Amino acid sequence: MSAGEATTNSSRDLSDAKQRVLDVAERLFMQRGYAAITLRDIADALNMRQASLYYHFPEGKEQLFVAVATLVFERHQAGMQRAIDTAEADLASRMHALAGWFASQPPLNLLGMTHADFPALSESNAHTLAQIGYRALFTPLRNLFLAAQDRGEIRTIHPDLLAGCFLALIDSASVIRQQPTVPPRHSMVDEMILVLLEGLYPRPAPVACAQSPMQPQRAPDVVSP
Repeated sequence: MSAGEATTNSSRDLSDAKQRVLDVAERLFMQRGYAAITLRDIADALNMRQASLYYHFPEGKEQLFVAVATLVFERHQAGMQRAIDTAEADLASRMHALAGWFASQPPLNLLGMTHADFPALSESNAHTLAQIGYRALFTPLRNLFLAAQDRGEIRTIHPDLLAGCFLALIDSASVIRQQPTVPPRHSMVDEMILVLLEGLYPRPAPVACAQSPMQPQRAPDVVSP
């Protein structure tokens, strides 16, 4: 083996080891939150010494969390854009495609991240992640709703408000579905999208036709001469 091959293999091993740390840390952070997880928890889950984590993330837990959150946001941005691009052009189809993407991923718990995790970080890191999160999650949705407004599919509403409503519905579905009385997740998400598109007001009953196509037509009256 040449020196170059040895260096390449060493770099690959290092990259694989770092990716394992990121994968395990993501699972723990997303399940329990930043404050509830320690580096010892992550090291124990990886069956390694806690000091070894500092080799990959010398600044400690906060640096690791920032790296994890950044990767999560970037993965969602790519997946959301792919869902939008491959769906039919109408808004409802693209919203259902986006819901399918989120259903294929572990729960994001965006509310917990923004209200519990980010405030526990340094101001600089919290600001950086907020910007990355907005660009990754809100921008694809913002563009989606703006395009629908331009096509006349929906009335003009601030696109950030619509994006936030959609993300809140998706985020809440992962919590609601844990209750035994709720319908299957796909049915629940379909209903949520319908509510977002059509509102909560009752829909008017269909207008009855003068004559059903299934009814035999009445023969015309015959006038005797």
